[in-house]
Amino acid sequence: MGYLIIRTIPTHEDIESGRLAGQTVIVIDVLRASTTIAAAFDAGFSTVITVETEQEALSLKSENTILAGERHCEKRKGFDYNNSPTEICKKRHDGESLILMTTNGTKTIKKAELADHVLIGSFLNASSCAKKALAFSCDITICCAGTRGEFALEDGLAAGYMIYLLKKRTDPVHVCDFSEMLEASYLQLANQLPERLLTTTTGRRLVSKNYIDDIQFAGRLNRLNIVPFVKENRILPSVSS
Repeated sequence: MGYLIIRTIPTHEDIESGRLAGQTVIVIDVLRASTTIAAAFDAGFSTVITVETEQEALSLKSENTILAGERHCEKRKGFDYNNSPTEICKKRHDGESLILMTTNGTKTIKKAELADHVLIGSFLNASSCAKKALAFSCDITICCAGTRGEFALEDGLAAGYMIYLLKKRTDPVHVCDFSEMLEASYLQLANQLPERLLTTTTGRRLVSKNYIDDIQFAGRLNRLNIVPFVKENRILPSVSS
């Protein structure tokens, strides 16, 4: 009998896209892209399209699109929102498309596209995301976005929580050493969330820009059963039962 393999990649720069074929990938960028994407679907957006440049985002502007994006936490000129889940949740956007550009998260999603299945995970939808990933019966790679080329603790903690959930729900399973460490870290710090996210490298950066609400929002566990997934260069919502 075969076993499920779970591995975790620490930053988008460590992703080797050619190794993802035949796998299910969960992309995690807690602060803030993956949290923003989940929140966008909860606010009624029908699709999210990720882009890597401001020019590309602005070229897609239309009556039925909303632009959200940042570079190093700063909102871009001509955009409707920062990459902020709490800003996006302030009003309904039923049927609209969100064009999203971020520093790390959108790059991670792009590099993961050669996988058979790409899901967008966060603390907000961790349980539903883990359940959806197992339903594909493929080995699972969790891709953490990181921050400015370095590992981000908040991504690792969310990955650790999903690894904990995945291990509880399937057997036999083989988990890489890095994944085991992340699970242990999550279990050690679980009772300190979401406050612990305020003190990570990205968290401190966002605190300095007055995005404390985004951090607290991002640290809430299992508030949504929406599991965003990538299909044909766009992200669509699915709902986990």
